[in-house]
Amino acid sequence: MIVFQPNINQPTQELVAEALKAMMEHPANIELVDNYRKMKRQMAEAEARQTVEDFVKEVVAYDDYKRWLASELKKDESRSKKRMPGSDLERVKLYITQKKSSLPAIIPTITHFDESKDRWGRIGLWRVQQYGYLSGLGVVDGDHVHNVEERVNEWLQREDFKELGIVCIFITPSGEGVKVIFKAHEDWGNLQDNAYTMAEKLGILDYADGQTKNSDHAHFIPKADDVKFIDWEELFNYQNPAYEEKFGEAYRRGESEPTNPRWQELERQRKEARKQTASTTSAQTTATVSPQVETPMEFSPEEEAFIKVLNEHYGPSLPPHTKHDTMQTETSHWLCYFNDNDAQKAIAMAYRLDWVKNWNPNPGEVEDLCQSAAKKKLLTRYPKALKELMDKAGINLEQTIVSKDINPLAVLPFERWCDTIESLFDVFPCLREVCEPHPRRLWPFLLFASAAMMGTCMDLTYYYFYANESERTRLNYIIWGVGDPTSGKHSLERLMNLLLAPIIAESEIADESTNTWKSETDAKGANKEKDLRPAIYNRLFGYRSSNSEFIRSMINCKEEVDGEMMGRHMVTCSSEKDLEIGRAGSWISKSNMVLLSFHGEYDDQHYSNKQSVSGRYRVFWNMMETFTPPTLKKIVNENSVNSGLDTRTATIPMGEDDFKMIPLRRKEDSKVAAYNETLKQWAYRLDQRRGELPLWPLVEHVHKWCDERRAIAEFNDKDKADWLLIKRVPYYGISISAPYIDMRHWEEREKTGTYTPDDVDRSLVDLVLDIQYRTQHFWYYELHRLYYDNQLRDAAKQRRRTNKFQECFRLLPDEFTTDKFAVTFGYANNRSGQKTLERLEKDKAIKRTMRGHYKKLVSELPTI
Repeated sequence: MIVFQPNINQPTQELVAEALKAMMEHPANIELVDNYRKMKRQMAEAEARQTVEDFVKEVVAYDDYKRWLASELKKDESRSKKRMPGSDLERVKLYITQKKSSLPAIIPTITHFDESKDRWGRIGLWRVQQYGYLSGLGVVDGDHVHNVEERVNEWLQREDFKELGIVCIFITPSGEGVKVIFKAHEDWGNLQDNAYTMAEKLGILDYADGQTKNSDHAHFIPKADDVKFIDWEELFNYQNPAYEEKFGEAYRRGESEPTNPRWQELERQRKEARKQTASTTSAQTTATVSPQVETPMEFSPEEEAFIKVLNEHYGPSLPPHTKHDTMQTETSHWLCYFNDNDAQKAIAMAYRLDWVKNWNPNPGEVEDLCQSAAKKKLLTRYPKALKELMDKAGINLEQTIVSKDINPLAVLPFERWCDTIESLFDVFPCLREVCEPHPRRLWPFLLFASAAMMGTCMDLTYYYFYANESERTRLNYIIWGVGDPTSGKHSLERLMNLLLAPIIAESEIADESTNTWKSETDAKGANKEKDLRPAIYNRLFGYRSSNSEFIRSMINCKEEVDGEMMGRHMVTCSSEKDLEIGRAGSWISKSNMVLLSFHGEYDDQHYSNKQSVSGRYRVFWNMMETFTPPTLKKIVNENSVNSGLDTRTATIPMGEDDFKMIPLRRKEDSKVAAYNETLKQWAYRLDQRRGELPLWPLVEHVHKWCDERRAIAEFNDKDKADWLLIKRVPYYGISISAPYIDMRHWEEREKTGTYTPDDVDRSLVDLVLDIQYRTQHFWYYELHRLYYDNQLRDAAKQRRRTNKFQECFRLLPDEFTTDKFAVTFGYANNRSGQKTLERLEKDKAIKRTMRGHYKKLVSELPTI
């Protein structure tokens, strides 16, 4: 049995053959490895041809690189020392290097790990050598092996290949190395002795990496095509208890160096060679600059403030038994994270802490702990406790969840989306008429907004969705366009006047009838019998609308379709939502109906006043609105992210102004008038549409899309934030595509009564899915990720909270005497602690084995 680790932040799991096959054949892993190799090769070719500058310009233009860079720069915003290099060349190199970091890794040398705690206090099977048990398998890690494929073929043809005990050979993800997993020989020595000996037998001793000597070293998985030999039975079932018995304890004590004098000498020579290379490089560097006198490390005012707050936090001293653990599990990681993993600066700051000055650690202890923390880089985000301390020091760490400085057009693939939309102009009716009069950057938003308006016109249609196949699913929309002032939000007004023309006309009749009734009622006076209010209901509502009028229309606007009463959709369309946010009044009580409208859920109203309508009703309310990024921040932020409103919306960026004038055309030369007439005619045709939409093949399509994204989210350490954003994307994949698809098949449906969606229709659905998924990530992913991370940290912090009594109990050995108990707990004599021993024995925490002798039944007392 061997184990694997999905990610450095996840505990290990038992690895079975089926899981390894699935990971090696997973399209995402194959694509990752191929892209990593391709870009490494391209960089090498560019360096050989001296065309690095051209290659860097090409990579910088990639959408994936832009997204990666935007994400990294966003993380860098709050760092005191920027981690991202300044030049495009260094950034591209870092981008290529990090390509393989998402791959899972196997640990073939270990059968299992005992439970241990990570630095957050989470208990799990963490990859820690101190808790690992040897499987009896060894690994040769050959780096930069020349003609690696030819060498592997030679090994496979050797007559003694079987005697070598090799169980697996694969090419590393870089394509330039090879890993050989084999049965370790007790007489060869420990794992590193075995690795060097096997490397020598295979003729690659000069390429054998000596930095992988620890038993818990993990190896990135290859893709299936790179596995040159594998014995599935031996790889997963081989175990040598004798090898574990002979070397296991040494590894758990941290002894990983080779034991064979020959290999010890080899490592010494290699170390000397590295030192000479480093000194030569240093000499070459210092030769070009003036010599400097070594001076004590200086700290900025910000760093001095942080040191001061740490001293206030820890105090002048810590209990003796906690100093090493505190430095190992907390302080070293905090210091390294604050200094962007600059170990030397972290060490210098550590020695400025009062409790460290009073510690008197072993020589090199602080240095080793800080260097280990800098190497592990376990902290990838600010711990909550550290952030509170840094805030106290006056160091601003507020992270802007949605950066207003990043142009969405530079992060999201707008050009590709717009190219796809343009290619569909002559395929789907009205798409050209909707988009062409406006700038290209608005096209994704206009696609969504126009579909929502058309879908509102055809609101008496329905389809069946996989989430509830027995209930009619309606075309429900909450469309938000987010852009700066003058970014084109007025385009929504044009579409509203055209595509909602039937609803606007009905509403004008309803308003005129209502106003006449109000006038006549007022003229009759208070004591006269009033006429009944006309049964004509408005469906178009702005922000200055009373709840009574709104709910009255929602309760009464119904029509029977296919034997079932269906409520009509209310509609709100506004290009100036900014003016309404923050106002008091009736809008506040409509906020719950916004949430209910996405699934057409039930609400009710029962007030005592005679004017209000009483009843239970389903909320059908479509919204198309535009506003600025600050308004979005007010609506969806850290405090409101859990309401679920964000995932119910389609939030489409409108981009930044391109500083281009609108073409000057004579009225008679303009195509816009013809476009407008076409849109209005289609709006009235869609307003007559009734019944079921034959969209089940598309529902199956979005179900497959959703399941594929779910698998990726699960693969990415069960990314809850990603999975949350994925779940509701398929609804928009259908609802945005449905009106355009229905118009495309209009004549076919008129003739045959139905139609079958084809691949062209699926291409539109794929476009909508891509836009919705990526924009949800752009606006909301960090908010949800931060929410889930804070949950984990808070839970871990709760688990770590212990008092002095619990800490003293933890320090007791598994078997102890009353004398040891008194010393540990600080009692004056044995009799003073007798009642405490009786209480612990009653609580089943300890057991008396003989007079004056006890045994612990639990390792720790519960914290709650």
